[in-house]
Amino acid sequence: MKTKNQLIQSLKSYLAASKINTKGKSVKEKIVLIESDDWGAIRTPSAAAVKAFEQKGLEIAQSIYRNDALESQDDLELLFEVLSKHKGSDGQPAKMTANAIMANPDFDKIKASGYTEFHYEKFTDTFQKYPNHGNNLTLWKQGQSENIFQPQFHGREHLNYKRWLRVLQQKNEAALFCFDHNATYSGKEDYSFMEAYDWDSKDDIPEQIQVIEDGFRIFKDTFGETSKSFIAPCYNWDPMIEPALKNQGVTWLQGISSQLVPTGVFDRYDPIRHRFAEENHLGLRYNVRNCIFEPSMNQQRDWVNSCLAQVASAFHWNKPAVICAHRINFVGYIDPKNRDRGLKDLDVLLRSITKKWPDARFISTDQLDAFLN
Repeated sequence: MKTKNQLIQSLKSYLAASKINTKGKSVKEKIVLIESDDWGAIRTPSAAAVKAFEQKGLEIAQSIYRNDALESQDDLELLFEVLSKHKGSDGQPAKMTANAIMANPDFDKIKASGYTEFHYEKFTDTFQKYPNHGNNLTLWKQGQSENIFQPQFHGREHLNYKRWLRVLQQKNEAALFCFDHNATYSGKEDYSFMEAYDWDSKDDIPEQIQVIEDGFRIFKDTFGETSKSFIAPCYNWDPMIEPALKNQGVTWLQGISSQLVPTGVFDRYDPIRHRFAEENHLGLRYNVRNCIFEPSMNQQRDWVNSCLAQVASAFHWNKPAVICAHRINFVGYIDPKNRDRGLKDLDVLLRSITKKWPDARFISTDQLDAFLN
């Protein structure tokens, strides 16, 4: 039995989702997508680094950098265990669209350049530098073969490296301190560094396109195929990069209900509203996230029931239930309690979905075309 507060929260979640779901194309079946961003990206490298940031007085207590870290082998194995337990109407397990970052900063080379040049290492090389991560790529590919973990392209880096280098060159104390701990955290406004395809000048766009093309090259070299979908870090991208995405084989643009178009000023955007399966002039379709499941972001919220209400709204309006669930919810390399809570809630969510809607099935974003009416 839900409490009064849970009922109110569920109703609010249902109504908010319905504002998104009334528009756009319909789908033939009840389908569930779990779109999860940031796989392969570094955040904070260790619990020791978190402690150092705290002792330095950096504002990390409420930051995602408090818990987010490169996923470990334990994280992946435990996640796969939960996903594989729950089957859709077609007998296939719950499936996660794992939106992946292809590279991370090479801190040694950047420092050797006096912070004037950006250098990167492939995410697979980063795996080898961490103590419980060396088998990660094998696990990713195992997840693919078991139909539970489908990598898609999120970016070469989850980093606006031009802004980051500029701050480092200015000898910003907090940024340099974090750099020395192999983190891109700024101590405060970390989102200005995370927005890889935001720009300070439109002159940045050609370089962004080159970075995207390079990232897709790494993706194809790693997985033997291209990515049919793309999600911009922080939902922030200029339409001028979209032809490059199409050229790489992208057919779906993941996002929230509004695309955040850069204006040249950080944190100020020109939003473009999108609806599910809307097609732009290039023939690219937009997939709109209409369900939110982020237990790590607010431990006081009942994420399971609010997400279930949003799933109910999606199905009522004949839309796919597109669940936004970032990697941070499922990683425990820094704090195992963070992962344990996220996986426990995910387990309950998936069990509830399959019980309430036994005709629902799980797919990844690259499979959407087959389900449009």
